[in-house]
Amino acid sequence: MVITHLGAAGIMLPLFLLIAAELWLAGQKSDLLAWVLAMSAGGAIVLASKIAFIGWGWGSASLNFTGISGHTMLATSILPVWMGRLLAEPGCRFSLSGVSLGLAIGAAVGVSRLALGAHSPSEVMAGWLLGLAISLAAYKVMRHRRAVQGVAGVAGAFLLLAFSPSWSGYFPTHKWEVGIALALSGHAQPHVRQDLHRPLRESASEFSWRE
Repeated sequence: MVITHLGAAGIMLPLFLLIAAELWLAGQKSDLLAWVLAMSAGGAIVLASKIAFIGWGWGSASLNFTGISGHTMLATSILPVWMGRLLAEPGCRFSLSGVSLGLAIGAAVGVSRLALGAHSPSEVMAGWLLGLAISLAAYKVMRHRRAVQGVAGVAGAFLLLAFSPSWSGYFPTHKWEVGIALALSGHAQPHVRQDLHRPLRESASEFSWRE
């Protein structure tokens, strides 16, 4: 649970805002804009994938896919940027070891989502690859050396909140996703993973009966 909470929106988004504030105060507005745009695009993709399934049942039974893992995406898109810049030597844009550590933690968050039964392998892999793309896109356009590390160092304290399940669940993101999906689709009930596999089970039962 502690590992999975490292990808919770209640921890990652405040961490993101603190790092963004540091970049802004350091005058690195172009770097910040690039990261914000990449994060916004990634968040929109995750949200769209979940709304498509919850509202209309659009998914893949063969891949057991109902939507991209948001926890995995957030951890993999924020932690590499934070750690890469935090551990960078003066005059360097980022630390490769810091980026690698952030990506590894993002992968660990994905594995924890599998262990908890919250997501399937395809959903976790999609989240990790999307987070990787966001991190790489941010670093590709970041032209400045790391900012002053005061705020970035304090930002790391938010990771300690992973030990507090009540805080990590402060943002009821899934409830919001369901509400948006039902409002857009006009359906009274959300689609769930069991609905995705029902046609396969019915076909298998029919085939068995014929045999």
